[in-house]
Amino acid sequence: MVITLLGFSSLRAQVLLVYLVARETNLSLEQYITSIGMSNMSGTTEKEKALIPEGIGLEILNRILLAYLKAGANEKAINYMDAAARSGAHHTKVSLNNKFLVAANFLTEEGRGTFKLTEKATKYTQMLDWGRLEEAKEPLREILNDYTLVRTVIDYITINNRVSRDDLITKIVSMSGVTKKTRYVTGVNTMIDMLTFSGLVREDDGMLTYVEKPPKPVPEITLPTPSLEKKVGPTPREPIVPITIAISVTESTDVEKLKAVIKAIKEALQD
Repeated sequence: MVITLLGFSSLRAQVLLVYLVARETNLSLEQYITSIGMSNMSGTTEKEKALIPEGIGLEILNRILLAYLKAGANEKAINYMDAAARSGAHHTKVSLNNKFLVAANFLTEEGRGTFKLTEKATKYTQMLDWGRLEEAKEPLREILNDYTLVRTVIDYITINNRVSRDDLITKIVSMSGVTKKTRYVTGVNTMIDMLTFSGLVREDDGMLTYVEKPPKPVPEITLPTPSLEKKVGPTPREPIVPITIAISVTESTDVEKLKAVIKAIKEALQD
Protein backbone atom coordinates (compact mmCIF):
# COMPACT_ATOMS: atom_id res chain seq x y z
CA MET A 1 0.00 0.00 0.00
CA VAL A 2 1.42 3.37 -1.04
CA ILE A 3 0.10 6.51 0.66
CA THR A 4 0.87 10.02 -0.53
CA LEU A 5 0.17 12.78 1.99
CA LEU A 6 0.05 16.33 0.66
CA GLY A 7 -0.92 19.57 2.32
CA PHE A 8 -1.21 18.21 5.85
CA SER A 9 0.59 19.22 8.99
CA SER A 10 2.82 16.55 10.51
CA LEU A 11 0.25 15.59 13.18
CA ARG A 12 -2.68 15.45 10.74
CA ALA A 13 -0.60 13.35 8.36
CA GLN A 14 0.18 10.91 11.16
CA VAL A 15 -3.48 10.59 12.10
CA LEU A 16 -4.51 9.93 8.50
CA LEU A 17 -1.70 7.41 8.05
CA VAL A 18 -2.71 5.57 11.22
CA TYR A 19 -6.33 5.43 10.06
CA LEU A 20 -5.43 4.00 6.65
CA VAL A 21 -3.02 1.41 8.04
CA ALA A 22 -5.52 0.33 10.70
CA ARG A 23 -8.14 -0.18 8.00
CA GLU A 24 -5.73 -2.28 5.93
CA THR A 25 -4.76 -4.47 8.91
CA ASN A 26 -8.38 -5.10 9.98
CA LEU A 27 -7.78 -3.62 13.43
CA SER A 28 -9.92 -1.05 15.14
CA LEU A 29 -8.42 2.42 15.05
CA GLU A 30 -8.03 2.39 18.84
CA GLN A 31 -6.26 -0.99 18.81
CA TYR A 32 -3.78 0.08 16.17
CA ILE A 33 -3.07 3.47 17.73
CA THR A 34 -2.42 1.83 21.11
CA SER A 35 -0.21 -0.91 19.66
CA ILE A 36 2.17 1.60 18.03
CA GLY A 37 2.34 3.85 21.07
CA MET A 38 0.29 6.82 19.73
CA SER A 39 -2.65 6.38 22.09
CA ASN A 40 -2.09 9.76 23.65
CA MET A 41 -2.11 12.58 21.14
CA SER A 42 -3.27 15.04 23.78
CA GLY A 43 0.20 15.46 25.24
CA THR A 44 -0.07 13.22 28.33
CA THR A 45 2.95 10.93 28.41
CA GLU A 46 2.93 7.26 29.42
CA LYS A 47 5.11 8.11 32.44
CA GLU A 48 2.30 10.26 33.81
CA LYS A 49 -0.05 7.26 33.86
CA ALA A 50 0.04 4.26 36.17
CA LEU A 51 0.09 1.40 33.68
CA ILE A 52 -2.25 -1.56 34.09
CA PRO A 53 -2.90 -4.68 32.02
CA GLU A 54 -5.28 -4.01 29.14
CA GLY A 55 -7.88 -6.23 27.53
CA ILE A 56 -6.62 -9.58 28.88
CA GLY A 57 -7.15 -11.68 31.97
CA LEU A 58 -4.55 -13.13 34.33
CA GLU A 59 -4.47 -16.46 32.49
CA ILE A 60 -3.44 -14.84 29.20
CA LEU A 61 -0.99 -12.52 30.94
CA ASN A 62 0.67 -15.56 32.52
CA ARG A 63 0.70 -17.29 29.12
CA ILE A 64 2.59 -14.32 27.65
CA LEU A 65 5.16 -14.54 30.45
CA LEU A 66 5.47 -18.30 29.94
CA ALA A 67 5.97 -17.70 26.22
CA TYR A 68 8.87 -15.37 26.97
CA LEU A 69 10.36 -18.01 29.28
CA LYS A 70 10.02 -20.79 26.70
CA ALA A 71 11.65 -18.55 24.11
CA GLY A 72 14.65 -18.08 26.42
CA ALA A 73 13.95 -14.55 27.67
CA ASN A 74 15.44 -15.50 31.03
CA GLU A 75 18.84 -15.47 29.31
CA LYS A 76 18.50 -13.20 26.27
CA ALA A 77 16.24 -10.54 24.79
CA ILE A 78 13.30 -11.95 22.81
CA ASN A 79 11.17 -10.20 20.21
CA TYR A 80 7.57 -9.79 21.33
CA MET A 81 6.35 -11.33 18.05
CA ASP A 82 8.03 -14.58 19.09
CA ALA A 83 6.27 -14.47 22.46
CA ALA A 84 2.97 -13.73 20.72
CA ALA A 85 3.38 -16.74 18.43
CA ARG A 86 4.11 -19.05 21.36
CA SER A 87 1.39 -17.72 23.66
CA GLY A 88 -1.43 -17.68 21.12
CA ALA A 89 -2.27 -14.08 22.05
CA HIS A 90 -2.54 -11.53 19.23
CA HIS A 91 0.71 -9.63 18.78
CA THR A 92 -1.07 -6.31 19.38
CA LYS A 93 -2.23 -7.60 22.79
CA VAL A 94 1.30 -8.68 23.64
CA SER A 95 2.77 -5.36 22.52
CA LEU A 96 0.14 -3.43 24.45
CA ASN A 97 0.67 -5.34 27.70
CA ASN A 98 4.45 -5.29 27.45
CA LYS A 99 4.18 -1.68 28.64
CA PHE A 100 2.62 -2.81 31.90
CA LEU A 101 5.03 -5.74 32.26
CA VAL A 102 7.99 -3.37 31.89
CA ALA A 103 6.52 -0.75 34.25
CA ALA A 104 5.83 -3.41 36.90
CA ASN A 105 9.32 -4.92 36.44
CA PHE A 106 8.33 -8.28 34.98
CA LEU A 107 10.27 -7.42 31.81
CA THR A 108 13.09 -5.12 30.81
CA GLU A 109 13.14 -3.68 27.31
CA GLU A 110 16.53 -4.44 25.81
CA GLY A 111 15.92 -2.90 22.39
CA ARG A 112 13.09 -1.92 20.11
CA GLY A 113 10.52 -4.70 20.43
CA THR A 114 12.82 -7.05 22.37
CA PHE A 115 12.37 -7.93 26.02
CA LYS A 116 13.99 -9.96 28.77
CA LEU A 117 12.50 -11.44 31.94
CA THR A 118 13.71 -9.96 35.22
CA GLU A 119 15.17 -12.29 37.84
CA LYS A 120 12.02 -12.28 39.99
CA ALA A 121 9.74 -12.69 36.97
CA THR A 122 11.86 -15.63 35.83
CA LYS A 123 11.38 -17.32 39.21
CA TYR A 124 7.64 -16.57 39.17
CA THR A 125 7.21 -17.91 35.64
CA GLN A 126 9.30 -21.02 36.29
CA MET A 127 7.15 -21.90 39.29
CA LEU A 128 4.05 -21.50 37.09
CA ASP A 129 5.63 -23.69 34.42
CA TRP A 130 6.40 -26.41 36.96
CA GLY A 131 2.90 -26.22 38.45
CA ARG A 132 4.22 -25.10 41.84
CA LEU A 133 1.62 -22.39 42.33
CA GLU A 134 2.20 -21.84 46.05
CA GLU A 135 5.89 -21.19 45.42
CA ALA A 136 4.98 -18.80 42.57
CA LYS A 137 3.19 -16.49 45.01
CA GLU A 138 6.31 -15.27 46.83
CA PRO A 139 8.16 -13.80 43.80
CA LEU A 140 4.88 -12.33 42.54
CA ARG A 141 4.36 -10.61 45.91
CA GLU A 142 7.86 -9.17 45.72
CA ILE A 143 7.28 -7.84 42.19
CA LEU A 144 3.92 -6.27 43.02
CA ASN A 145 5.16 -4.75 46.28
CA ASP A 146 7.74 -2.80 44.31
CA TYR A 147 5.16 -1.31 41.92
CA THR A 148 4.02 2.19 42.96
CA LEU A 149 0.42 1.65 41.85
CA VAL A 150 0.12 -1.50 43.93
CA ARG A 151 1.52 0.19 47.04
CA THR A 152 -1.07 2.96 46.62
CA VAL A 153 -3.83 0.37 46.20
CA ILE A 154 -2.67 -1.50 49.32
CA ASP A 155 -2.67 1.76 51.30
CA TYR A 156 -6.20 2.49 50.10
CA ILE A 157 -7.44 -0.95 51.17
CA THR A 158 -5.62 -0.79 54.51
CA ILE A 159 -6.92 2.67 55.41
CA ASN A 160 -10.49 1.70 54.55
CA ASN A 161 -10.13 -1.67 56.28
CA ARG A 162 -12.05 -3.49 53.52
CA VAL A 163 -13.40 -2.38 50.15
CA SER A 164 -15.62 -3.94 47.51
CA ARG A 165 -14.19 -5.06 44.18
CA ASP A 166 -16.40 -2.53 42.36
CA ASP A 167 -15.11 0.26 44.58
CA LEU A 168 -11.51 -0.79 43.98
CA ILE A 169 -12.07 -0.98 40.22
CA THR A 170 -13.31 2.60 40.23
CA LYS A 171 -10.32 3.67 42.33
CA ILE A 172 -7.71 1.98 40.13
CA VAL A 173 -9.33 3.36 36.97
CA SER A 174 -9.06 6.83 38.47
CA MET A 175 -5.44 6.35 39.60
CA SER A 176 -4.47 4.96 36.20
CA GLY A 177 -5.92 7.91 34.30
CA VAL A 178 -8.07 5.71 32.06
CA THR A 179 -11.79 5.40 31.43
CA LYS A 180 -14.20 2.59 32.26
CA LYS A 181 -14.01 1.11 28.79
CA THR A 182 -14.21 -2.66 28.74
CA ARG A 183 -10.53 -3.26 28.01
CA TYR A 184 -9.46 -1.08 30.94
CA VAL A 185 -11.94 -2.66 33.36
CA THR A 186 -10.74 -6.08 32.23
CA GLY A 187 -7.18 -4.99 32.95
CA VAL A 188 -8.08 -3.65 36.40
CA ASN A 189 -9.76 -6.96 37.24
CA THR A 190 -6.57 -8.70 36.12
CA MET A 191 -4.58 -6.48 38.49
CA ILE A 192 -6.92 -7.36 41.37
CA ASP A 193 -6.68 -11.06 40.49
CA MET A 194 -2.89 -10.78 40.67
CA LEU A 195 -3.18 -9.25 44.13
CA THR A 196 -5.47 -12.02 45.38
CA PHE A 197 -3.40 -14.81 43.78
CA SER A 198 -0.19 -13.44 45.29
CA GLY A 199 -1.76 -13.42 48.74
CA LEU A 200 -1.36 -9.66 49.25
CA VAL A 201 -5.14 -9.27 49.25
CA ARG A 202 -7.90 -11.64 50.34
CA GLU A 203 -11.37 -11.57 48.79
CA ASP A 204 -14.42 -12.76 50.71
CA ASP A 205 -17.90 -12.31 49.21
CA GLY A 206 -16.71 -9.50 46.95
CA MET A 207 -14.95 -7.64 49.78
CA LEU A 208 -11.20 -7.15 49.68
CA THR A 209 -8.86 -6.90 52.66
CA TYR A 210 -5.11 -6.55 52.91
CA VAL A 211 -3.24 -9.58 54.20
CA GLU A 212 -0.18 -8.65 56.20
CA LYS A 213 2.20 -11.49 55.67
CA PRO A 214 3.87 -12.49 58.95
CA PRO A 215 7.66 -12.64 58.93
CA LYS A 216 9.12 -16.03 58.34
CA PRO A 217 9.98 -17.71 61.65
CA VAL A 218 13.69 -17.97 62.38
CA PRO A 219 14.52 -21.62 63.01
CA GLU A 220 15.78 -22.30 66.50
CA ILE A 221 19.22 -23.83 66.69
CA THR A 222 19.64 -26.12 69.71
CA LEU A 223 23.19 -26.96 70.64
CA PRO A 224 23.80 -30.25 72.48
CA THR A 225 24.40 -29.76 76.24
CA PRO A 226 27.45 -31.58 77.56
CA SER A 227 26.46 -34.26 80.07
CA LEU A 228 27.81 -33.83 83.60
CA GLU A 229 27.06 -37.42 84.56
CA LYS A 230 29.83 -39.97 84.60
CA LYS A 231 29.67 -42.41 81.79
CA VAL A 232 28.59 -45.87 82.88
CA GLY A 233 30.98 -48.55 81.71
CA PRO A 234 32.80 -51.65 82.81
CA THR A 235 34.87 -51.33 85.99
CA PRO A 236 38.53 -51.50 85.11
CA ARG A 237 40.16 -54.70 86.32
CA GLU A 238 42.88 -54.67 88.94
CA PRO A 239 46.23 -55.90 87.70
CA ILE A 240 46.71 -59.64 88.10
CA VAL A 241 49.80 -60.66 90.06
CA PRO A 242 50.89 -64.27 89.58
CA ILE A 243 51.34 -66.26 92.85
CA THR A 244 53.10 -69.59 93.13
CA ILE A 245 52.29 -71.85 96.09
CA ALA A 246 54.40 -74.94 96.67
CA ILE A 247 52.95 -77.77 98.78
CA SER A 248 55.18 -80.67 99.76
CA VAL A 249 53.27 -83.99 99.86
CA THR A 250 54.79 -87.24 101.21
CA GLU A 251 53.43 -90.67 102.08
CA SER A 252 52.91 -89.55 105.68
CA THR A 253 50.89 -86.40 104.74
CA ASP A 254 47.44 -86.32 106.26
CA VAL A 255 44.96 -86.10 103.39
CA GLU A 256 42.28 -84.35 105.43
CA LYS A 257 44.69 -81.67 106.55
CA LEU A 258 45.84 -81.26 102.94
CA LYS A 259 42.23 -80.65 101.83
CA ALA A 260 41.76 -78.08 104.57
CA VAL A 261 44.93 -76.21 103.49
CA ILE A 262 43.85 -76.11 99.82
CA LYS A 263 40.41 -74.89 100.82
CA ALA A 264 41.87 -72.12 102.96
CA ILE A 265 44.14 -71.02 100.10
CA LYS A 266 41.17 -70.83 97.63
CA GLU A 267 39.09 -68.79 100.03
CA ALA A 268 41.99 -66.41 100.60
CA LEU A 269 42.45 -65.87 96.85
CA GLN A 270 38.72 -65.19 96.31
CA ASP A 271 38.75 -62.43 98.90
